[in-house]
Amino acid sequence: MTATLPSFATRRSLPGWVSIVALTALVASPVIVVVSSILDPTESMWSELWATRLPGMIRDTITLALAVVGGSLVLGTGLAWLVTAYEFPARRVITWLLVTPLAVPGYVAGFVWLDTLSGPLGARGVRSIWLCAAALVITLYPYVFLFARASFKAQGADARDAARTLGVGPTRAFFRVALPMARPALAAGSALVLMEVLTDIGTVRLFNVSTVADGVMRVWFGTGDRGAAAELACLLVVSAATLIALERGLRRGARFSTRPTENPTSPITLSPGSRFGILAACIAVIIVAVALPIVRLTNWALDARRSGTDRTVAGGVWHHTSSSLVLVVATCLTCMVGGITIALLARRRGSLGRLLSRLASLGYAMPGPVVAVGALITLAAFDRTGFVPNGVVLIGSFAGLVFALSTRFMAVAFQGIDAGLDRVAPSAVASARMLGARASRVAWSVELPAARTSIIAATALLTVDLMKELPITLLLRPFGFDSLSVWVWQATSESLWEQAAVPSLVMVAVGMLAVGALLAALDRGAEVTS
Repeated sequence: MTATLPSFATRRSLPGWVSIVALTALVASPVIVVVSSILDPTESMWSELWATRLPGMIRDTITLALAVVGGSLVLGTGLAWLVTAYEFPARRVITWLLVTPLAVPGYVAGFVWLDTLSGPLGARGVRSIWLCAAALVITLYPYVFLFARASFKAQGADARDAARTLGVGPTRAFFRVALPMARPALAAGSALVLMEVLTDIGTVRLFNVSTVADGVMRVWFGTGDRGAAAELACLLVVSAATLIALERGLRRGARFSTRPTENPTSPITLSPGSRFGILAACIAVIIVAVALPIVRLTNWALDARRSGTDRTVAGGVWHHTSSSLVLVVATCLTCMVGGITIALLARRRGSLGRLLSRLASLGYAMPGPVVAVGALITLAAFDRTGFVPNGVVLIGSFAGLVFALSTRFMAVAFQGIDAGLDRVAPSAVASARMLGARASRVAWSVELPAARTSIIAATALLTVDLMKELPITLLLRPFGFDSLSVWVWQATSESLWEQAAVPSLVMVAVGMLAVGALLAALDRGAEVTS
């Protein structure tokens, strides 16, 4: 049996190789064309940018990234330790609520707090890089929270018992034992936060923070020069590639999952005062990140309803909601089918197959404006070469938008499915093959059922990301296609908070449902890697 395993894992037909190479090339093409643009730089553009705005863009991008990652690390790690290590009232409910800020887009939290703080701080004082960072921290810390919580739960009771035998209390055990052991998981969560910061354009525009991603948008809309926008986007590509290499080296395959360990730890029972203090701290975060924004959005939405401003020229809330849901469903299906195909093909083709799968996942590490620029150039090339039927134009089409979004988020589907497939014993696959089952039947009957909860978790995470995605949809949407995120962008650009509240509430509601599905899947043993 053991001797036959390698043949089943590595010997595959030529069509399989052609399929994975073609699919990888298609998904990675937008990133590749952006990188290739640096081979022929526009010297006049670079000299003008260096002399004017580029140094400030780089400085603000680095400052914002450090502030948001640092804040998310402190908040996410601290909260994860509290809900894992200590027993307090409503701990399970609080754990779920602490993840719900994922459903609130940063630009939604941004305009809520922008208006809330404009009174005490003034219009000028509220538009600062530090408040922008705070708005992003309260919506992005759940990425760190999920990875840290999974790591703390996976450590089990042995590590804590060893610390106790050495006379180390819970607080010192956290810093000397739990935190060092969680370092790979924290690196993985921080990497996700960092990618979100690099791709953000809605929040930074609200607070007048000039980042490189915002610069790509301004060059595109201001000059209409796609080549110049692509060259500027290369700065983000280089930054993202460097960060990926660093994160991979630090985390060594970290993932978030809540599968129980062989020797699970029991939460520590504290005094009533300490339990109340932990509960109060968690509730305070939930109020700031979720409750207060929802209350303000609800009040604004009711005012918009009464004044008749709860619609746009394109239509009302149901028109925009249906557009967003159709886009989410189409992209989720594309990503899941592509992710399943890549994961299954890569697992049967050794190290080269794994390398190809990593290339197909490259888009998730790239900011949205970078993917949008690359997708536009790729779609234009397809339109010119005649690969599409006569009369069909991919640029500005719904199919083109789904392609760009799939390029950006394919990694979410692939990595979730791949993590689930890791749970399939090679002997089970080999046994099925020896009994004469074809590879497709083995995948359908053995491998995919084992990855079911991971597929659900990946779909939920995709839904959360796609509902609040802005830059790609804003840049590539078809004429007359207005999603909820685009409606929010257009309204907040003119400081129409009441009008922006209506689509924001719908986005948050859908995101909450997806977060609930994600947590349910994780509690059933699903795994999602970064």
